[in-house]
Amino acid sequence: MSLTDDHFARKIAAQSKAWEDTGDAPKKERKREPAEPKMGVCDKCKKEALLRPYRFKETSVSNGAASFGTVTKHLCEDCAPKSRAQKDAEVPQLDKKQLKNLMRSARKALR
Repeated sequence: MSLTDDHFARKIAAQSKAWEDTGDAPKKERKREPAEPKMGVCDKCKKEALLRPYRFKETSVSNGAASFGTVTKHLCEDCAPKSRAQKDAEVPQLDKKQLKNLMRSARKALR
């Protein structure tokens, strides 16, 4: 065995031991309850309403250098970002003409 093989064998053994020691340790559970709404002025629409804090990723470029970070904005219920489930629930209703065209295209696809 060469020097590098011995080095990697020791490194793998140490990682394996560390994994075994921490593998069964109980993990801390973070509470994911939304923050309580508070009265204030919405950062987006500037109306006074009940607000909740939301975190957004922000990128800014100045003097050719980019900086990345997170910003907390306090938004009302109307301006708050929608979850995917809420977006899917807001499917617009089709009128008769749109529905007829949709059915015609589905029939053509089945032929």
